[in-house]
Amino acid sequence: MSTLITQAFEHVRSSLGQARDVKGNIRNAAILLIDEADAIAQSRELAQMHHEDRAGVNALIRAIDSLRRDKLPVLTVLCSNRSDALDPAIARRAAHVFTFARPTTAQRVHVLTSALTGTGISAGAIEEAARLLGTDNGRAWGATYSDLRQRFVPDLVLSAYGDDTAITESGLTEAAKSFVPTRPFGGTDG
Repeated sequence: MSTLITQAFEHVRSSLGQARDVKGNIRNAAILLIDEADAIAQSRELAQMHHEDRAGVNALIRAIDSLRRDKLPVLTVLCSNRSDALDPAIARRAAHVFTFARPTTAQRVHVLTSALTGTGISAGAIEEAARLLGTDNGRAWGATYSDLRQRFVPDLVLSAYGDDTAITESGLTEAAKSFVPTRPFGGTDG
């Protein structure tokens, strides 16, 4: 893994070779996005971590440090829904840490309203579904944004399509009642 990380950052470095003009002014900048960063930046303190994984984290730390040391115009963004699993040395290098919580009822209403525009579903039915998709339904946690956009809405559409019917308010409510949100890391189903 360390070889892959090193090669990836060498590619970034070579791509930015032309980032400065002859006077040293920045002409181009880049954003390096590492999604699911906990997969390559997991804490080295974990007992079950393999030597290769530790070497990969070390390579990532060296690569990030080299971008900063060489003052290359790169914004490195690490995304993870397990920020507590990131290596402390990676976390110390963060200029900012942004935490995005699960959506509130109002935010779920917004997502559902946007997704269901043109279906004729009333605002009241959408608000009820948004409430049911949260902790108001006796759940320990509500739906995530990904749950809503990648699971709930597509499942709702496919269900209506499979029944050869339009999406109905009662169908929306029943789907919201039976939907099981993604469990947070460390959460228990009981």
